[in-house]
Amino acid sequence: MRPISEQNSAIKSPLNEILGYQGNVRLLRCLFETTGGMSFSELAERTGLSLPGVHKVVSRMMTLGIIEFTGSGKRQQINIRNKYPLVDNLEDLFKAEKRYYDSLIKTLKEIIGRLEQQPQSAWIFGTLAEGSDEYGDPIRIGILGNIKKIDEITDQFREQIIESGIEKRFDVTIEVSGTVLADLKSSETFYTDEIIPLWGTDPKHFLKNSGEETNVIDSHQQLDKRSQIDAKAWVELIQKHPEIIDRTIKDLEERISQISSGEKKELQEWKHILKSMSFQRLKKFLESDSERSTRLRQSLPFWPVLKNKERNKLNEIKSKRRKKDE
Repeated sequence: MRPISEQNSAIKSPLNEILGYQGNVRLLRCLFETTGGMSFSELAERTGLSLPGVHKVVSRMMTLGIIEFTGSGKRQQINIRNKYPLVDNLEDLFKAEKRYYDSLIKTLKEIIGRLEQQPQSAWIFGTLAEGSDEYGDPIRIGILGNIKKIDEITDQFREQIIESGIEKRFDVTIEVSGTVLADLKSSETFYTDEIIPLWGTDPKHFLKNSGEETNVIDSHQQLDKRSQIDAKAWVELIQKHPEIIDRTIKDLEERISQISSGEKKELQEWKHILKSMSFQRLKKFLESDSERSTRLRQSLPFWPVLKNKERNKLNEIKSKRRKKDE
């Protein structure tokens, strides 16, 4: 590639420098998504940049005048500088980007919700889930179902994708692969650590519990104990990312409007819990050994709205708690 022979004016063309580096874009996206400022370490965690990388980007963006520091010492935060002339336009750009992606995911969930029979689980895997996709790469969707119904569900899903016009509307290619539990256990193709949840329960839940049927006497006690440990991990994650609650409520409302009355009752119960309980009450409820808590822990509604980093953090927390319990 030939080097740029002419410099562009900072007044005429400020976006060259503001959006000319991926690190700048990641940092701005993160700051526009939060209502308050963030520390260097928080930005490193949220953007995926190294700590030295964040320091470099912040220094560059400070020079451009688009961000500023607030507070001092350990409480110093990095914020968008609201007096920057193009701040509203840049915010609109990131909002449009988010609307495009959110609308794509929402449309996929709606298509699944309209199927005559829904799968046990559905998720996006491959390059999109890994965050390494390029333009034209297919969106690969895995769906898990009963061996007698999975082919029918998969065919209906493919037909609905064609009829909905989603590929033309979002300029994407979608590939659907149906699987059953036996194949899921023996394949690393459909399920990896990097997935985007769409529907139902995390496939890992089925993989974990499939081998526990041999110990019938202890199975319920073991599952209840594990569910309590996992609930504490969810509490820890939600405390760090409280926005998960609002995203879950929104997801529940969408699912309630799409599915049959059979599943609707439990989803409505979860919606009521999340809308009416403070964090401390929710914490007590999730960790309780009451019949209601034990029952509802089997259908925790948070999984479909998690971002990859949140899901990876959850798995890390669960792993630490289980080792500690052992």
